[in-house]
Amino acid sequence: MTLSFIPNFICIVRIMLIIPIVFLLWNQDYLLSLLLIAIAGLSDFLDGFLAKRNNWRSELGAMLDPTADKLLLVSLFITLYKMNLIPYWLTVSVIMRDAMIIFGLSLYRYFIGKPKLVPSQISKVNTFIQIIFVLLVIGGEIFEILFIPTVIFGSTVFVTSILSGLDYWIRWSFEAKKRINLNGV
Repeated sequence: MTLSFIPNFICIVRIMLIIPIVFLLWNQDYLLSLLLIAIAGLSDFLDGFLAKRNNWRSELGAMLDPTADKLLLVSLFITLYKMNLIPYWLTVSVIMRDAMIIFGLSLYRYFIGKPKLVPSQISKVNTFIQIIFVLLVIGGEIFEILFIPTVIFGSTVFVTSILSGLDYWIRWSFEAKKRINLNGV
C-alpha cells in the first residue's frame, strides 16, 4: 500500500476545516478560529513538504492545494465582510480576482489546451498579504484595537489582487498567442 495519498488527504481535511473556522469566526470565537486557521496553514506546509520530499505529487494534488487555499481565503473574506469587519470593495476585489483567474483558465483550457499553472511572484505576494491581512483583522478583534498595518495591508491586498489578476490574463494571453502561432492556427 502506498502512502502517496497523504498530501491529498491533508488538503481535503484543510477544506473541511473551513466550516468550523467560519462558524467560530461568525460566533466571534476569534481565538479558536485563529487556532484552526493556524492548523490549516501548517497543513498547507505539511502537504507540500510531503509531496515534494517523497515525490508524491499528483494532478489531483496540484488542483486541490490551491483550491483549498482559495476556498479558505474567500470564505474568510466573505465572513469578515458579513461581520462588518472589512469593506465591501476589498471583498469584491479578492473574489473578482479569483473569478477572473477561473474564467481565464476556463477560456484557455477550452480554446488552447491545458495551461501551465505556475503561480507568479505577484500572485504569491497577493496570497501572503491576504493571509496577513485576515490575521490582523481577527487579531484586532481579539485585542479590540484597529492596527494601522491592517489599513496598509488592506490597501495592499486591493492593489496586488488587481495586479495579480491582470498578470495571469497577460501571461496566458501571450502563452495562447505563442501556442496558436506554433500550431499554425
